[in-house]
Amino acid sequence: MMQRRSWLLATASTTLLGGFAARPSRAQPGHVVQRIGYLSAGSATLTPTALQYFREGLRERGHVEGRDVVLDVRYAEGRAQDLPRLAAELAALKPAVIIALGAPPTDAALAATATLATPIVSLGDLVARGHAAQLGRPGGRVTGISYLLVPLNAKRLELLAQTLPRGSAVLNLADGQALPEAMQMVEDAGRLLGLVTHATYANTLAEIDAAFAVARRLRVAGVNVLNSPFLYNLRAHIFQLAASAKLPAIYQWPDAAREGGLMAYGPSLDAMFRQLAGYASRILAGAKPADLPIEQPTRFEFVINLKTAKALGLNIPQSLLLRADEVIE
Repeated sequence: MMQRRSWLLATASTTLLGGFAARPSRAQPGHVVQRIGYLSAGSATLTPTALQYFREGLRERGHVEGRDVVLDVRYAEGRAQDLPRLAAELAALKPAVIIALGAPPTDAALAATATLATPIVSLGDLVARGHAAQLGRPGGRVTGISYLLVPLNAKRLELLAQTLPRGSAVLNLADGQALPEAMQMVEDAGRLLGLVTHATYANTLAEIDAAFAVARRLRVAGVNVLNSPFLYNLRAHIFQLAASAKLPAIYQWPDAAREGGLMAYGPSLDAMFRQLAGYASRILAGAKPADLPIEQPTRFEFVINLKTAKALGLNIPQSLLLRADEVIE
């Protein structure tokens, strides 16, 4: 594995997480131990590093679990219908702040804490989803990190296109929670790149399988996996389908390429979850989310897996390799 020069997305302005038992507090009498709720539509087993980075970010800011804070974590394990129940469980614990990863967990957390006015730290297109009034002054109970999902989906298509002949057909794979403008922007980008794009939505494992059956029937040359907690949770299955179909694919989180996907481009999970910990720390100290400006991710990573490229019989252009932050050999 070799590291490449850092490449940031200059134009950029969403799960991940199930219950961990809180350790007994060893705080001194009179010391206030604050609770942090952590709600994700994702899976504990498939995305373990995100929670690790968040915990490290808390420790870096002087918050010791069991002494200063208790972290209550809930994962929906890909079952969005469970989010309201899990959010209600967290609300019953009366946390000082809830970390809600993505739009559906944020909606669930807002509903569950409506009478408590609990601060919420989120990530995603917070303004587009109506969770905040504006980036500079959110104005409500939600603040956090805004990484512009829609432009990033189009950027990944641009990167994938560099491995394909002009005029190739590409499948854009999204889930049912995708913003309408997301697919439109990707299709517009495809036309500018000289690609023929096909939109497919999958909300179940069977629908992902069906999407790849469509890809074979349409003889697409590649797959652009749009940002989605659901699709990210099932990335290993998508890796297998792409390998069987001999299709190059690009994914939304850098770790996907490290785990066997061909390419991935997006915010660094490490940096982003440490940022979320920074928000939690400020709110624990008394800051109001309405007054905390929404930030952008601090680092983006482009990762290419040459092992996967070799298995696909694909030659990655040298110009693309030079743009990568990390190349896995």
